Amino acid sequence: MNEIASVIQHRQNALIHSGDDFGKVLPIEGWSGPAASNADSAHHAMMTRLRTMAAGSGLVAKAIPQAADRIPAVQAEIANAENYLNKYGFRVADDGAIVDTFAGGVAPPDLRPEDRERARVEGGAAITAALRTAHNIDADLTTALRRAERGEVDPGTAPTIAEAAAAGAAQADAPPIPGAPPPPPTDPGAGPHKSRDENAADYLTAVLASEAADWADGAGWTHAAKNLEHYLGNSGKDLNMSPDEMARDVASFRGQVDQTTAAQMRQIAEQAAANGTYGKPIPFSSGWQDYTISPDENKDWFYATGSGSYAVTGVATVHPPDQPGGQPRIEMDYKTHVFDRYNWDGGKSTEIGPFTVTDQQLAELHKSGLAQEYNLTGSTDAKHFSGTVPAPGEQPGLPPPPDNRTGGRTDPGR
Repeated sequence: MNEIASVIQHRQNALIHSGDDFGKVLPIEGWSGPAASNADSAHHAMMTRLRTMAAGSGLVAKAIPQAADRIPAVQAEIANAENYLNKYGFRVADDGAIVDTFAGGVAPPDLRPEDRERARVEGGAAITAALRTAHNIDADLTTALRRAERGEVDPGTAPTIAEAAAAGAAQADAPPIPGAPPPPPTDPGAGPHKSRDENAADYLTAVLASEAADWADGAGWTHAAKNLEHYLGNSGKDLNMSPDEMARDVASFRGQVDQTTAAQMRQIAEQAAANGTYGKPIPFSSGWQDYTISPDENKDWFYATGSGSYAVTGVATVHPPDQPGGQPRIEMDYKTHVFDRYNWDGGKSTEIGPFTVTDQQLAELHKSGLAQEYNLTGSTDAKHFSGTVPAPGEQPGLPPPPDNRTGGRTDPGR
């Protein structure tokens, strides 16, 4: 397969070189009239065909070695399963069936029947998964070849043949990490903004809240201060909130996110075993999950957000277990996202140092137009994990959040 890919790459290079030279033939300076228009039209049509051909060759030249790279893992999985089965008196027939070599006879006494049955089931499942993966490798490559043959590979909008080939090759790469899901439903908060005129009590609350924000900042509750100041700033614009800083400061939040990530890993591994998608990058999203931070755990984040939603999205590639019955391996690039609607819904009071402000008073600032509710959103940079899929209840060794405190008052993450 790699030899075929090399031949295709060689011919693609010739196509790129000749095609881009052909692209420079027209227009010819000073040539105009009907003949020039006809030549230009024919030249444009040929360049369109060449760009489509280059995109197809780019896809195929990338897809063939990708398929070849997936085959050794399938071969190793089959070999491991066969060795495992052989130890317990089984062999794999040409059609993939598991054959008992002791059929009609007696197995050695050191091979207990329950152990042999477990080996037969686990080894058979490994063989079935390997054959399913092989089928999917063949199907994926066939799809790429057919797309190229039919001219269905998008060359993009770039004008050159070289860029069209690169656009085709990019379509064989792993899918990008999905973004955050659409915002989850939120409570109505205080209702419409500036639904009534402001009064003296509102102005007094605004002054008190501003002083409380200053006090919180000085006390090190920098996230709470920043979020309250943004509310009082009255823009209503979204404000960034770092999931990494939340995970760094709040152990329960980090543990919850890690558990959700581990659950996604197990789910993807189960799908890979069932569908034969070992070695194939699979995008995933956990969807929004709820979090709550108590004041006992971290007052800064309690006042900054209290409760909201988080999600984990990524792209994972699962590899078969090194031995039948073992845990599969996974390589994963992923991000964590957070969302919270910053509002005040009444019913309780907020004590920030010497200042006490009720939720209702703060909600009235939104109604009077002196402050405005907004969305808190944020995503981590992409992180990478490579290792075995964690068993249920086991915590994976995921990368820790970075500790990027600078210690200055201008750094809300300190």
